[in-house]
Amino acid sequence: RRHLLLLLMTVNLFFFFAAVDLFVVCCCCVVAAAADKPPNIIFILADDLGYGDISIASLVNRTHEIPTPNIQRLATNGMKFTRGYSGQVCAPSRCSLMTGRHSGHCTIRGNDGSYTPLKSSDVTVAKVLSETFDTALIGKWGLGDFNSTGYPTAQGFDLFVGQDSQVSCHYWYPEHIQKNENNSFVLPANAGASNSSCGPHHSLCTWSNDFFAQQTINYIQEKAHGEKPFFLFFSTTTPHVGDLSGSKTPYPTPGPYDSRFPEIEDETVRLFATAVSAQDDFVGAVLDELEHQGIINNTIVFFSGDNGPDDHPFTFFDDPGPFRGKKRSLHEGGVRQTIVAQWPGHIPSNSSTDHLFTFYDFLPTAADIAGIPKSHLPSGIDGLSAANVLLNSTGEVETHEYLYWEYCCYDNTGGMFPRNQYKGGWAQAVRFDDPSLPNTEWKAVRSNRDAIALFNLTADISESVNLTAQFGGVASRAISYMEEAHVEDPYWRSTYNDSDKCCAACYNHNGCPYPCVQKAPPSPSCEQVVGDKYQPSDLNGAWKDSTDATYNITVNPTTNQITLNTIHCPDCCWEMGNGTVSNRDIKATATGSSCTRDEVGTVCDDGSSIHIVWSNRWSPWTRVQTYDLD
Repeated sequence: RRHLLLLLMTVNLFFFFAAVDLFVVCCCCVVAAAADKPPNIIFILADDLGYGDISIASLVNRTHEIPTPNIQRLATNGMKFTRGYSGQVCAPSRCSLMTGRHSGHCTIRGNDGSYTPLKSSDVTVAKVLSETFDTALIGKWGLGDFNSTGYPTAQGFDLFVGQDSQVSCHYWYPEHIQKNENNSFVLPANAGASNSSCGPHHSLCTWSNDFFAQQTINYIQEKAHGEKPFFLFFSTTTPHVGDLSGSKTPYPTPGPYDSRFPEIEDETVRLFATAVSAQDDFVGAVLDELEHQGIINNTIVFFSGDNGPDDHPFTFFDDPGPFRGKKRSLHEGGVRQTIVAQWPGHIPSNSSTDHLFTFYDFLPTAADIAGIPKSHLPSGIDGLSAANVLLNSTGEVETHEYLYWEYCCYDNTGGMFPRNQYKGGWAQAVRFDDPSLPNTEWKAVRSNRDAIALFNLTADISESVNLTAQFGGVASRAISYMEEAHVEDPYWRSTYNDSDKCCAACYNHNGCPYPCVQKAPPSPSCEQVVGDKYQPSDLNGAWKDSTDATYNITVNPTTNQITLNTIHCPDCCWEMGNGTVSNRDIKATATGSSCTRDEVGTVCDDGSSIHIVWSNRWSPWTRVQTYDLD
C-alpha cells in the first residue's frame, strides 16, 4: 500500500510540474508575443502652454499654482526631460515635431500652413510609422490646408479629425471642421455660435477641445485591441486664446471648467487657468481610457507644450518660469519645455534626465521604439533617438553638438523681462554644452547677422549677461553653428542688415506681399481639353460635387462676372461667391457666416460635356444634368 501511495504521489508531482512548465512556457510566449508588437505611441500637444503653467516645472516662482494632477501623474509614472525644447511658435514647432528637422531645414519656418504647406517630399513621423501602425491626428494641424500636399491624410495619417489651418484653429466653437476628405464636417450645435447663442457656461455649443478629446477616446477604444499598434497625435488648442463672437474674454472656456478658481479676481487670468485645467483633464481622460482598455503598459505617452506662453499677464503663474522671453522668442522662455513621457514597466517611474531632447528628436525616437531601423528613416533629419535614455538602457546614446532655431519677428517678446537681448528681424539661436568647460551650457542669439549675444545658462538662466567679449572663441563657434544650420529658403529668406525685411507670417495660399512672396495662383489642370465650342455662358446653371452638394452659377455675358451660390450644401461654410471668368479660368471669393474661401478653377471639357477643377479646397464640380455643348 505504501509503495502504491508513493507511486501515486510521484505521478501527481509529475503532472503538477509538467503543468507548471506548460504555464511558464505559455506565459513566456505571451511575453514574447507582447515584446514582438511595438507599443502604441501617443503624443499630446498643448498650445501656448508656458513652462511654469504646470506643476511638474522646477525653478518657478508663482503666487498661485494651477493644479495639473494628471500631467503630474505622467511624470510620477514616467520620465521628465528637464532640458526639453520645442519650437518658438505654432507652425514651425509642429513642423520640427513631425519631420525631425530644425527650423533651418523645415519647410515651414514662419507661422503658416497655407503659404508653404508641407511638401509631398516631406516625410513625417506618421509616414514613417504608417506601414506598421494605424495613424491618427485629432485636433490642431497647421501644416497644410485641405487639398494641399501638407494636409494630414497626404502626410501619413489614416484619420484626421480637426482644424487644418492656423486661422481656423482660433475658433473655439467652429461650425465646420475637417474629417479626412470632408472639408466641412458640421458641428450642428455651433451654427452661428456666439456668446449669447451658446447660453450660460456655453452649454448649448460644442467646445472644439471637448469634441477632440471625445474623438480621441473613441479612437483609443476602437484601436485598443487591433492587430496593429497605433500612433495618435492629440493636438489641442488649449490654452491658446480662442475666438467666440461676442465674448469679452480671450479664453471662453465652457462649463464645468469655467467655474474653477473663483479665488482669482482677474477674469482673464482666471479663465486662462481654467483652460490649463481643462488641458490637464484631457490628459487624464487619455490615461484613464488606456487603463480601462488594459493597454497602458503597452502604450508610451508623451506630453509637451508647443512654445512659450502668450496673451495674458505672467506674474500670477510665472508662466515663462525663470527664463527670458515668451512665444515667438528665441530666448529660453520661447522654446524651453518640460517634456514628459510614460511607459509603465519600461520607462523608470518618477525619473528625470538632463539629456537634451528637442521636438525634432521625436521622429527618430518614435521610430526606434517602434523597431524601425535607422536606415529606413528619411535622409537629412536633424533629430537623434532618445529611446535608450527613456528606457534607461546601456546602449549608445547620441547627443547633439548643438540645437538650432531661426525665426523672423519684429515684436518685443521679452516676457517677464523688459526686452529681448536681440533686435527685431530675422533671428538665429544655438544652444550647446561645452565639453571643455564641464557643466557649462551656452546659448547664443543674433538678428540680421548682426553682433552675437552669448550667455552661460548654467550661471545665468535668464540670459542677462552677454559674455561675447570674454569668450570670443565660443562666440565664433556659435556663429559657425548658425551658418552651418541655416539653409536658405526663397519663401522664408534670411536678412543681412536691419533695413532688409523678412517674412514673419503668411496665411494665404497665393502668398503675401513683400517681404513674403506673392505666388501666382496655382493652375488646376484638366486631364484633357479637346472641345472648342465652350463659352463662359455655358457655365450658367446647376452643378454638383462628389458629395452631391449642389450649387448654381450665373455669368454676366457682358462683363464675364461670375456669381456662385449654394443650393443644397449642408457641409458648406459659405453661401455666395463672386469673381471673374476669363476663357477657361475662374477666380472667385466665396463668403459665409464662418469662412472665406479664395478659389481658382479651370473649366475642362471632353468635347461633349464640361466640368470644373478647383485648385484649393473644393472637389470638382459637374453638371447636374448632362450638358451638350453641341
